[in-house]
Amino acid sequence: MQKAEALLSSLGDQGDDPIAVAGGPRGSSEKQLVSPSGGQLLWTAAVCLSSSVGLGLVAIADAASRQGDGKLSFLFWLGLLGIFVPTAHRSLSGSCGRSERLLLALMLGSAMYLVKVAAAPTGFSFIDEFIHLRTLQDILRTHHLFTFNPLLAASSVYPGLETVTSAIADMTGLSPFVAGLLLVGVARLVFTASFFYVAEQVTGSSRAAAGATLVYASNPMFLFWSAYFSYENLALPLAAFVVWWIATTRRQPGRGPLLVGAVGVVAVTVTHHVAGFALAAVLVAWWVAERIVRGTQPAVRRLGWMAALSLVVPIGWMATIARPAIAYLWSENIYPGISQTVALVQGHLAARTLYSSAGSAAPLWERLAGFGGVAILLLLLPIGVYYAWTKHSSRPALLVAAGVAALYPLSLIPRLAPDGVAISGRSSEYLYAGLGCILGMVAAMASGPAARQHQTRWLRWLFRLVPGKRRSGLAVTAVLTVVFLGGVTVGTPYNKLLPEPANPVGYPSAVQPDVFAAAAWARTNLGPGRTFATDALDAPVLGSFGEQNPISENLAFPIFFSSTMSQAVVHDIRSAGVDYIFVDTRMSLGTPINPSYYFSPYEPGGSHHAHPLPSSYWAKFGATSCTSLVYFAGPLRIYDVTAIADGLCVPAIRAG
Repeated sequence: MQKAEALLSSLGDQGDDPIAVAGGPRGSSEKQLVSPSGGQLLWTAAVCLSSSVGLGLVAIADAASRQGDGKLSFLFWLGLLGIFVPTAHRSLSGSCGRSERLLLALMLGSAMYLVKVAAAPTGFSFIDEFIHLRTLQDILRTHHLFTFNPLLAASSVYPGLETVTSAIADMTGLSPFVAGLLLVGVARLVFTASFFYVAEQVTGSSRAAAGATLVYASNPMFLFWSAYFSYENLALPLAAFVVWWIATTRRQPGRGPLLVGAVGVVAVTVTHHVAGFALAAVLVAWWVAERIVRGTQPAVRRLGWMAALSLVVPIGWMATIARPAIAYLWSENIYPGISQTVALVQGHLAARTLYSSAGSAAPLWERLAGFGGVAILLLLLPIGVYYAWTKHSSRPALLVAAGVAALYPLSLIPRLAPDGVAISGRSSEYLYAGLGCILGMVAAMASGPAARQHQTRWLRWLFRLVPGKRRSGLAVTAVLTVVFLGGVTVGTPYNKLLPEPANPVGYPSAVQPDVFAAAAWARTNLGPGRTFATDALDAPVLGSFGEQNPISENLAFPIFFSSTMSQAVVHDIRSAGVDYIFVDTRMSLGTPINPSYYFSPYEPGGSHHAHPLPSSYWAKFGATSCTSLVYFAGPLRIYDVTAIADGLCVPAIRAG
């Protein structure tokens, strides 16, 4: 126990400026944040240059992929290494000061965000981005909140992201895309800085905070998902800010700090459902830990008030304003994942094939990196939890971080179930906050002087990877690099890391330019708000750029999955009130990749289509006088079926 204490106390070694930790013992040693020295500035400039070159390599790989040249895909990985490796090695160095570590963390977060921007520099490209674009457009058009969003009802009842973006667009004249790009970019900086400060206060070390930032950047969702124009990517930075603010100000008298914290809690609540409840869980757990260790001190009572507020506000918002989110979270996300995971554990369901997409497997090295990264995290987690326990009496927040990190192994189980990926993947954005603090502490100890003093007792294998006096720092950098690369391969399918080529062979996995043109035509010539039936890939663009109302994916597939205009098809058109059918005939050219279905995971064949859909599935719309072809452009068709929906025309019913 005493040796563990010695290890932790050694975190404040040379270059690791000790700070007075909010929530820690009063009177601890304190140093002001000093400006970087000339040598530190040279190191920072070198890392900045390396990151810039890395971004350039990523951009070259993206451009080549758009042209259909996959031979340069290795540049994407070289670019990521050029960003991550120098940053990791320098920020864990003993000569790196606190201010430099913070700057490096901000550079890393920004560079990773620009990787996503380089992949789609001219417009939104991810399905969820189109969903929130629809809510944003509704706000800009109507100047009212809570307008129904046919793409995702939960988006309109959590309008924090779109409200701020619309304000930026109104005040500056920027396009919604540019305004959203800037907002998410600023949010990334807020999150990175807030997380660094929180991790520093939790662990008591800027070196450990740097390690925590590196681990968090390795979470599977960080590179792409956390950079999209999506409500969670504003809510999480706000939540991180709230935690930092409470940790910093809870000992200050007066109502001002409490008011700022309360405003932050409300901002998180109205922006994203899961982030709001996650913030409440963290604050409540933190208050319980502080209450057990420190009793009823004034700072603990103030923390308790904020924890209570963070719990009441999200529940009240969901019960009164955001009721559509209840069914969305439970019926469409939580319940399917949990039920399949339970069936998997009981042996009633076969595990899905990992690293496989559309029948093809990811390269071997990517699979090895993914499994290796997870194995390293599982191996180091018990060590980090043990050392957290040794310091819980002086840092109750470490107990909370350890508790969150301990959930990581459990989160891996749902990933084996077909519908459990959403739960497993999205939980990483929250679990890696605790995992980062715990393993950041391990990384700091492993790369510092204490590691060399105690290497005969623990992690002896780690320091034998690289020869030389600085082998501990290089070994830790190598281990973190494997974790980072593994996180990227786990979080993004290998065939989605680079942009899809223009005019791809087979069925595309990304929206093609002609779909945007068709959506704009529909908005101009048909007017907004018409009810459409279409496929899952094109529906978000039709609903955002076209301002149309696509019906639910589960209502759409029965209309298409028939070779004739059967009585069932006519009934489905009428019951859904469909005005127009949007047909993308590329569905007959190949099987879907991402998503792995044409319309819905519940369609015949589900996510395991062995053959493309037959052309007769949409040819039937042009084979009756009750429909009219109003748009024709290459593979795209728009059929007017209002006469069928209104009962004014009855097609010759055929068996089908």
